[in-house]
This record gives sequence, C-alpha cells and structure tokens, in this order.
Amino acid sequence: MDLSEIKLRLINEDDIPTLYEMLKEFREIPNACIHERPLPPYEDSKKYVMKYLYDNENHELDKWYIVTNTEGITLGAVNITNKNYVNYQILLAYQGKNIGTRAVDLLIKENPRERYFASIHQKNEKSQNLSKKLGFRPKGIIFEKIMG
Repeated sequence: MDLSEIKLRLINEDDIPTLYEMLKEFREIPNACIHERPLPPYEDSKKYVMKYLYDNENHELDKWYIVTNTEGITLGAVNITNKNYVNYQILLAYQGKNIGTRAVDLLIKENPRERYFASIHQKNEKSQNLSKKLGFRPKGIIFEKIMG
C-alpha cells in the first residue's frame, strides 16, 4: 500500500459509518483526547455529521476531511473548528508513518488562518510531539471540574 502521498477530501454522508468506527477506535485509546465522554450512540454521531454537512454555519467545525492515500484508502480524519482548533485522528494501523504530520500540514495549507490551536491531553506524548513538529507551542493549561 502506497503511503508516500496522502490526500484530503471533504467528508460526505457515505463517510458516516467510517467516521463512527474511527470514533470508536479513538475512544479506546488512553489519553487520546482531553475529555472522557463516553462513546455517543450512532444516531447522535450521524446527526452531528449531518449538521456539519447541511447546517454548517451553525456547526462548530469549519472544514472536515477524510485522509486517504492515492488508492483512496481511509487513513484517518482531520478537521478545523470555527475557532481555529485543529483536530486529527489517524487510524492505529497507520500511526507512526508521518501521516498525521502530513495531514495536519495539508489541512493548514487548505485553511489559512493567522493562528491555530490544538487541545491535547497532558499524557498524550505522541500528539504533543506531532504538534511540536508542526510548530505549535504550549500556551496554557486546561483545568476541569466534573460535577456529580
């Protein structure tokens, strides 16, 4: 499988099952994200994607892409929010192959902004290293209080 070149393509309705499977994999990785919410039901995830696709002006995500190789095989997904937060998820089978770095670099080139942000769990060293490699610098600390 050729991983030397990757591409970004905007998500579409056909990607909903794939995005959900990716979310399931992502939720199983310790410290993958800064919140620890449980996996939402499939229908809730579908509504989230549909809102992005058909009511984008009222959605938190500005652009959302599937990361593929030249053969069209899905390697992951990247997106950018309306507040310039970059999010990335590379499937476990393709991690450690520089795909995340290249995908975020393409995302930034496709979506020029004055500044970008990435929220990363304090124990997620892989993601921190990827962000540093792309020129991101630590800016602050997020504190959380869980009620209940």
